[in-house]
Amino acid sequence: MPTEKTWKRWLERLYDLRRDKSGSHERPHKPVLLLAILDLLDRGLIRENAIPLTPQLVETFKKHFAIVRQQDDKPTIENPFFHLSGDGFWKLVRDGGDGDVDGSSNGQPLYVPGNAVGPPSMKVLKAAHGEFDQNLWRDLFSLKKTREQLREALVARYFPEFREKLAALSGVASSLAAPLALAEEPPGRDAAFRHTILEIYDYRCSACGVRVKLSDELTMVQAAHIIPFAISRNDKPDNGLALCPNHHWAMDRFLISPCPHPRHAAGVWRVNDRLDDRVDDQKELLDLNERPVIKPAEEKFYPASENLRWREQKLTGKY
Repeated sequence: MPTEKTWKRWLERLYDLRRDKSGSHERPHKPVLLLAILDLLDRGLIRENAIPLTPQLVETFKKHFAIVRQQDDKPTIENPFFHLSGDGFWKLVRDGGDGDVDGSSNGQPLYVPGNAVGPPSMKVLKAAHGEFDQNLWRDLFSLKKTREQLREALVARYFPEFREKLAALSGVASSLAAPLALAEEPPGRDAAFRHTILEIYDYRCSACGVRVKLSDELTMVQAAHIIPFAISRNDKPDNGLALCPNHHWAMDRFLISPCPHPRHAAGVWRVNDRLDDRVDDQKELLDLNERPVIKPAEEKFYPASENLRWREQKLTGKY
């Protein structure tokens, strides 16, 4: 079984898939492809680290995609099957025959980093197979137990709102079908979430703005879930904030909360009415009241309004 350090290394990469986007919406294709491959592995329809573009994979991909699609998403499996190569742990290799269709030699990767505009034709892709990095395959994909944990992590990161529907779709026993309190967390999941959140907030507290970073691991700020993971199983960046230890502690105890605001897309801070401005030690928290949440650079990572509303209701005692 992989160690926590191994899980951390892989989940940090899997939590940061390079995805096309439309405005603030990131396309779901790559994580859907990974979930489809996990399903076929569990059903015994894939048995080795050579994944062809079969009708079974296309059908499974489309079923998952139909659940999570938004806006104008289209279930074009050729895009993630090809472009997943750009994430550094997957490659496409020709199976043989018609070696000159795309100008590549048999047995050579189809994808050349930095030189890929669009995927080749389905004919070319069907004459190839995908291969995971051998260490990733051995560590996470080759064993049923680690596949269950990996599925849980992918859904937590990309599709937590569709957890029950994805569980119902799966034809195999899955941790997704377990009650939230019983679902098993993969080792290293928390570290992968931390890495994601601190990166998008540039290691800066979203309450007070403090930034002390000596290395990726040695930094003052922490990653906090807006709706706690034990409740939401949600590792999406829009359910996270970077906070210094003091403000993380205060938010966890509902002394301060990020709340929705019509003029501030990332929300504002509000404080518990139990705090007293006559007490010197509480003035720092009170000074946050109605101050905007310090936002990440990209709008797609702004805190989700439904998550902010959950915090607001807890702060005001309405929840």
